Amino acid sequence: MKVDVAVQSFRKPESLLYTLMTLKAVAEDWVDTVYINDDCSNDGTAELYKHPAVIEYFKPWKLDVRVNSRNVHVSQVYVPDTRPDYMNWWFVLTKFKRFIDKKTTHNREDIRYQYAIDHTDKKYLFVIHDDVKFFKNIIELYAAQMEKNPNLAIVGDLGQCWRCKFAGKCSPKMLMSGQRPSPFWPLTPRTDGDFDPRRGYSRDCRINEWCCLLDVEKCKAVTKKYGCFFGNYYRYSDIGAFWFCEAVKAGYDFCDPLPSECLETQTSRCPERESYYWHAWQGHSGHSVWVDQGQGVAQYNKDEIISLMKQEFDFDFPEKGEKK
Repeated sequence: MKVDVAVQSFRKPESLLYTLMTLKAVAEDWVDTVYINDDCSNDGTAELYKHPAVIEYFKPWKLDVRVNSRNVHVSQVYVPDTRPDYMNWWFVLTKFKRFIDKKTTHNREDIRYQYAIDHTDKKYLFVIHDDVKFFKNIIELYAAQMEKNPNLAIVGDLGQCWRCKFAGKCSPKMLMSGQRPSPFWPLTPRTDGDFDPRRGYSRDCRINEWCCLLDVEKCKAVTKKYGCFFGNYYRYSDIGAFWFCEAVKAGYDFCDPLPSECLETQTSRCPERESYYWHAWQGHSGHSVWVDQGQGVAQYNKDEIISLMKQEFDFDFPEKGEKK
């Protein structure tokens, strides 16, 4: 079995390529094409992925590199002919410019991972971030779950508990045992106290998209039925969370084969999962560097990563602007 890989790029080619190198070291035979979608880095990043040295290193993998038509960054993408249920006629009427103004509308393939979802010919798509370090073949583990249960839409790390007001009352292990913290789940409360969705709710629970396996046809079916894209931001939800909620509503299953009891923080240690991969191994999330969270506290150390490429994979990283 082979899968394709989807990864988003923005001005951190060293981290992205190192992530792929660690994946290739443990799962080379499982991957065919890597879809790299660059969010208008405009600094030579996208060109690096096409460098002969990079292409040669990753053979027999194929690297399909695309640059967005316009920068998306961490905002919601509005696609004129596709919208989720909460964007009813009144929403569209009052905010119609978002759907027709060229400054706010996007090509659907500008949405994170959507180019890969639309173009892959594989049954499963492996979605990752550019700040993951792989130690064992997590694709094989995830694919085995998919093959055992044909109703699965997504497999991966269940949670985002650090955002959820159910923290302390719920856990990935509890959810995978079939228990639910509320009859309204996967809706989650926006405030502490008794949960009544009429007083406001969030969509915090999801399979985290930094390392997950999607059933491509089911992913497309949710988009078609409910008008939401897997990689888009929506009201009161982060990447993947709205789609996850709709996938559950559609009757599809999800799976975390390594469910933890980590409840509150993104950095809680989950040793069994960490034997397969380490997300944010640089001490901060890649996202923190993107948006400069902490006013520069999260420093991106590209020299360290370039050094690791040489030490671990004997790869000489090409400089931006170097002639091909």
